[in-house]
Amino acid sequence: MVRDRAALLVCVLSGSAAGAGGPAAYEVSEDGHRSAVIGFSATDGTGWVARGGSVPFGTAPDQVVEIRRQIGGLQIADVDGDGNNDLVAVCYISNSFPPYEQWDDMIFFGTGAGIQTTPGWLSSVETHTGDVQVGDINGDGNLDIVTIHGGGLRRDSVRVYFGTGSGPSVTPGYVSNTAATSWGTSGVLADMDQDGDLDLVTTNQGLSPDPFRPMLMFDNTGTTLTSAAVWQSAEQSIQNGIDARDVTGEGYPDLAVAKWVNFRSGLYLNQTGTPDVDPSETVDTTGADKGAAFSDIDGDGFQEVVFGGDNTKAYEIGFGVLTPFYEANPPFSGPQDIRMFDVDGDGDEDLGEIYFSDGRAHIYINRDGVLDTDPTWTFDAPEVGNAMAFGDLNGDGLADMALGYAGNTCVRVFFAQAPECPADMAEPFGVLNIFDIQAFIGLYNGQDAGADLAEPFGVFNIFDLQAYIDLYNQGCP
Repeated sequence: MVRDRAALLVCVLSGSAAGAGGPAAYEVSEDGHRSAVIGFSATDGTGWVARGGSVPFGTAPDQVVEIRRQIGGLQIADVDGDGNNDLVAVCYISNSFPPYEQWDDMIFFGTGAGIQTTPGWLSSVETHTGDVQVGDINGDGNLDIVTIHGGGLRRDSVRVYFGTGSGPSVTPGYVSNTAATSWGTSGVLADMDQDGDLDLVTTNQGLSPDPFRPMLMFDNTGTTLTSAAVWQSAEQSIQNGIDARDVTGEGYPDLAVAKWVNFRSGLYLNQTGTPDVDPSETVDTTGADKGAAFSDIDGDGFQEVVFGGDNTKAYEIGFGVLTPFYEANPPFSGPQDIRMFDVDGDGDEDLGEIYFSDGRAHIYINRDGVLDTDPTWTFDAPEVGNAMAFGDLNGDGLADMALGYAGNTCVRVFFAQAPECPADMAEPFGVLNIFDIQAFIGLYNGQDAGADLAEPFGVFNIFDLQAYIDLYNQGCP
């Protein structure tokens, strides 16, 4: 096993509180920008759902991985080609306390009923990995693992573990060798030049006293990535989240990039196969953004963009200006990872966040084009939160959720539950008929909470009746 000591160059330390029992446990994030003293709260290890929530996950995980690791990124994909999705989990190393003894990247192979909770694959190189992407780089039909590396200034900020048909090789078949050193923070795979293969764009940072670096793009030659970057942004900054999607309709993927304090998150348009070196539009603040995602939130056929921050905001893209129209309202701000994904299967994408500072994961349901402002679903972990991913892990056709942490429990998996049929209130269940209507009327007349279906909650009125009629007309899934 090769251990890359460049990963130990993290210079941002949390001052630990020392007491009679010795120094307090603390964690440092994969980019070195956040630290947290580990304490305990009354809600640790519990979850809850807001009233009227339709999130398909329970309030307790269905699977846990009890291995002490710091998870830097997660992806769900069938990397061994057996028809079952697997969980790719990459690890970083930091000056956390107590120290971590192992940080190789891992794959938890799928069984068709979940994942194996011990890794079936470990990378041969043990180095600081802050993000992971999955895609077919060399065009052989097998999925490859692309890892983004930091922990210090390095030229080898990207590795590719090529797929073999039964899983990726444990040894990287590609290692970048960039002209300048950088600390890689995230990456996205997209066919930037529309030549039929996946290129890679990475976000980066430096290290104090030289903390800023440009974004980089690596071209796909058809069988591998160029060892050096073929493009870089004009601005040198701290970037830490990226997504790619064609928002102009010209056929080339454009880039959404989140940036840390003193810099403005924004869009880099791609009109020729090479992104513009300067952003075409930016947000109007220089807050601590982390995480970027495109999504058609309101279903109008045009993409919006979401940046994780204090707080997470969604913006209309106006080509020249980004106009905020949504702001999440969690109890603490500053997510470590965000995802836009159709959690409840209703055709629109919902917002997911996971937080380093308080270990909470939140989901905000999209209701006909409007995201909930307060979290619809929450799980509070005793560990710090780092990463999240969605995909079917138990083979039932529903999208499950994996959450990544730093601590003795490094992964929690929540299986999606089949949606209930709230209008089906009486036997025979599975069929909507007059007995269900009579059951609802009985609950309504008795002012039972089961008939309190619409705001204002606590009051029984025509809105509850209309809500039940709508549910009945929708039928059962």
